Amino acid sequence: MSSPVAVIDVGSNSIKLLVAGIGADQQLEPLFAETIETRISTGISMDLPHLCEQALEAGCKTVAELVHLAREYAPREIEIVATSAVRDALNGQDFIDCVFEQTGIQLRVLSGAEEATYIGQGLACDRALAGTEDFIQVDIGGGSLELIRFKQAKIQQALSLRLGSVRLTERFVIDREGPISKNVETAINAYVHAELSQSNFKFTPLSEPLVATGGAFAVSRAILAALKGPKTDQHESTLSIEDLTCLKNKLCALPLHERMAVPHLPAARADIIPTALITILALLHHAGRQRLTHSFCNLRYGVAAELLR
Repeated sequence: MSSPVAVIDVGSNSIKLLVAGIGADQQLEPLFAETIETRISTGISMDLPHLCEQALEAGCKTVAELVHLAREYAPREIEIVATSAVRDALNGQDFIDCVFEQTGIQLRVLSGAEEATYIGQGLACDRALAGTEDFIQVDIGGGSLELIRFKQAKIQQALSLRLGSVRLTERFVIDREGPISKNVETAINAYVHAELSQSNFKFTPLSEPLVATGGAFAVSRAILAALKGPKTDQHESTLSIEDLTCLKNKLCALPLHERMAVPHLPAARADIIPTALITILALLHHAGRQRLTHSFCNLRYGVAAELLR
């Protein structure tokens, strides 16, 4: 294997590390991966979004911890990138400065176009998607929803919409402790449909599959697998609209403290997962799709692939 590289992806809900190299088959091979739930995007729905002091400090501490873990693998390069939360925050430079002070590494804030490109490069690393060249990629984070259309494995259209789960939860969910009311669900659903309609993103032809990345899909996949029982294929990557609807109904009916006890649902995501599921289902209905395929090969895989080239 070639000398590895390390990528730290500072997302709105979590901060993720990937250490990877090139294997004997000349494909990207992960050596180590870690995800720490550190929501830095609180307040992202405000007219003047900013990173609160507590989130800024916690985020920098998490990045420093992941840098320490990465260095145990002696990578030839460590790249730290950030997306929507830092990109949109008025005090994003404070976070960049804090990371540099604690790690000596200059964080790079990705533009929407760069984010889309790296997500596409990441999906190209997924062996399960080999040969799939025409598809629509969906990524839901805390701050934004990314939509990317691929034709012959090249980006044809890319949009970043402010439909992230933290952003919408802050906007629509007043009672964070209780179940999600039907009125709130209806309001979120209508808002997502309206934003998708105004975006003019093309979801035709319907034969092109939806491929999804991001924590909301990974968490939903894990919960659904656990609910279906031990005989479920843990590697099944298809999420149907029926299963997602059942999961949404189950989680929306629970108060926050009960959601936090659901197996495979990180406590730090318990307040936003209903909003994420409502958004995902609105997207599926708007796109005229009955299912989507989840991939773990997201943005950090794309950045790693570029570094290894």
